[in-house]
Amino acid sequence: MSPKNTNISAEKVVTVSFLVDVSDVLINVFLTIISGSAIMLSQALQGGAGLLASGLLVVGANKSKRAPDKKHPFGYGREIYFWTFISALVTFTITAGMSFFLGLQRFLNPESVKNVNYVIIVLLISIFTNGYAMSLSFRRLLGKNVYTKIFEIFLHSSFITTKTAFVLDLMGTVASIIGLISITIYKLTGNQRFDGAGSMVIGVILAVLTIYILKSAKDLLVGQSASVKIENRIRTSVKDLKEVKEIIMLRTLHMGTGTLLVDIEVNLENNLTTDEIELLVDKIQHSITTDVPQAKEVRVSLETPSK
Repeated sequence: MSPKNTNISAEKVVTVSFLVDVSDVLINVFLTIISGSAIMLSQALQGGAGLLASGLLVVGANKSKRAPDKKHPFGYGREIYFWTFISALVTFTITAGMSFFLGLQRFLNPESVKNVNYVIIVLLISIFTNGYAMSLSFRRLLGKNVYTKIFEIFLHSSFITTKTAFVLDLMGTVASIIGLISITIYKLTGNQRFDGAGSMVIGVILAVLTIYILKSAKDLLVGQSASVKIENRIRTSVKDLKEVKEIIMLRTLHMGTGTLLVDIEVNLENNLTTDEIELLVDKIQHSITTDVPQAKEVRVSLETPSK
């Protein structure tokens, strides 16, 4: 069963993520001071890095919306990939690296944690707030598709801003869950090393998730094609036209969030007049943009297949 279309915008996703990060930073810094917990320090670092990353995403989203000009005739859509890469790099360096390092120091030199009950309460609240923010980006990525296809959608979606916000909120949620488990075990056993161990685990998980975003942003920066599913949809829409004998070549390129460049070469039926060919080219372009709305730029070339 398909979920309803929620029409959640990228701006709403990033804004909610930003506000959650602000609350995380303020609350977790305060809890770090009164508890001395390495886990809460990791949470504060995660919130701070997420806050900075969300800010960079907002900058990138605004810059990518600039109108095309002579120097950039296809617009600035791909600039969002650069800012996403920078935001992920910041998150990897600050959050993952520092969380692991500080956790290791606390593991080797354990100290008691004060006000443990307050720490547990804040972690529970953090799970809820980050989980809500994550649900927004999840629903935007999913759109009208069924839930079972979310993994495929996540891997191939060009909504890099939403994907990054999703990963940032997933980081916050997972970090809070790991922190809650670690601090609860510490409370039950009195073993002070669980505070540092929890911080190290958080660092490792954040590193893995951030590396994925770095790779996704790098692929889109270099020039990533549409998914096989999208390309097959394009091929089908063109092959359904009786005047098209063969698709010789199809190339696609993500030009920004939800914007696809399509370059297709086709071989047509013989004996078509010039006017008929012009009308057919328009029909091919219309067919592609109808079946694949993100195909904003469609180039159609007429070629004779090699013998």
